[in-house]
Amino acid sequence: MSIKSLLTTVEPEDLQDVKNFCKVDGDLEDQEITGMMLSARRDIIGQVGDRIDDFFDDNWNFKYAVWLKTYHSYNNRDTSSNAMTFEIQDTYNSTINAMKDDYRYRVWLEDKENDHDDGERNEN
Repeated sequence: MSIKSLLTTVEPEDLQDVKNFCKVDGDLEDQEITGMMLSARRDIIGQVGDRIDDFFDDNWNFKYAVWLKTYHSYNNRDTSSNAMTFEIQDTYNSTINAMKDDYRYRVWLEDKENDHDDGERNEN
């Protein structure tokens, strides 16, 4: 799925995965959860990068980070709640950092391949 699609569309199976993670039954809050998922994706892609269009496809860390961010948003949407909340920061940040490392490596490989291809063309 392209980055543009990830930022604008939530597939039904992705919504269901997040609802299962958040322990939400029914469809009354689907629109709200969808918005939270899109916001989470925008945040994650913004932190990691948007140069490699297929980087987030079948990326477990991306899926997990979206789940964590959406779960946190969903369970902390009422600022006047007396319920105990738990921070996701450490797990979320380490998941983002793992993606950043993978992403930088892929960008480095692509740049290296492009430099090699340019060198071959220049020699001919």
